[in-house]
Amino acid sequence: MINNNTIDALPIVIENHSFICNDQRMWNLNEIHRVLQLHDSKTPSQWNNKVREALSNSGNFQSIEGKNGGTWATEKGAIAYAMWVSPEFFELVVDAFIFMRNDAVLRERVAVLQADEANAALSVAAPKADIYDGRLARGGAVPWSWACQSLTLPKFKLRDHLLKSGRFIKKFDHDRGDEYIQPHAEAFRLGYFRWKAVMGRDEWQVTARGVAWMQRKQTEWREAIARDDRQKAAARRAAKRSRKVAA
Repeated sequence: MINNNTIDALPIVIENHSFICNDQRMWNLNEIHRVLQLHDSKTPSQWNNKVREALSNSGNFQSIEGKNGGTWATEKGAIAYAMWVSPEFFELVVDAFIFMRNDAVLRERVAVLQADEANAALSVAAPKADIYDGRLARGGAVPWSWACQSLTLPKFKLRDHLLKSGRFIKKFDHDRGDEYIQPHAEAFRLGYFRWKAVMGRDEWQVTARGVAWMQRKQTEWREAIARDDRQKAAARRAAKRSRKVAA
C-alpha cells in the first residue's frame, strides 16, 4: 500500500478547475468556494458543527489570518466540507481526490516499469544509442521518435501539444491525399529541424540544436501534457455524469 504522505502533491481537478494544496497538503476552501461559485450560504466560515469542530481539533481544518489567510483543510477536511455543501458537490470532490491519488499511484508504477525496461534493454539499445549520438555529433539529424524516446517524452501527445500551442502546423500532402504535421518554417531556419530524404520521400528530423531545445523544454511539456490529460479525464467524467442524469 502506498502512503498518501509519500505521493507527490498533485492538484485536484473539479469541474475543469485545478486546485493546488500548500506545503502542508491543505487546500484553500475559500478558493474552491469562490472559483466554483458555490452558494453564499456555503462559505467555509459558515460551516460550524461538531464535525468541523472535531476536524479543527485534529488539525484537519484551519482558519488562518493575514495576507495568505483563509480557511484551509486537508483531504479529509475538504471532503467533509463538501458533504456539508451538498451531496452532489461531495461526489465531485471525492471523485477529484480519487483521480488525483490514482494518477499519483500510476505515475509511480510507470516510473518503476520504465526503470525496469530501461535496465533490461540497455545492452540492446546501446548500438542504437551510438548511432543516435554519432549522427548528432557529425551535424546530422535523428527521427522525431528517437529524440522523444531519448528524453522519455510521449511522441504523439507531445506532437499534439505542440500543434495545439502553435509550435507545429498541419499540412496536406496532395500526392498521398492525407494530412501530416510538421514544425514551422522558422524552426527549420533556426536549425532545430532539417529535411532528409528517407526511402524516397522527404521527412523532417531533429538536429542536435533541436534536441537541446527539447531538453530545455521537456519539464514544461510534461507538465502541460499532464494537465491536458487531467482536463480530458475531467471532461469524460462530466460527460458520464451528464449521461447518467439524462438517463
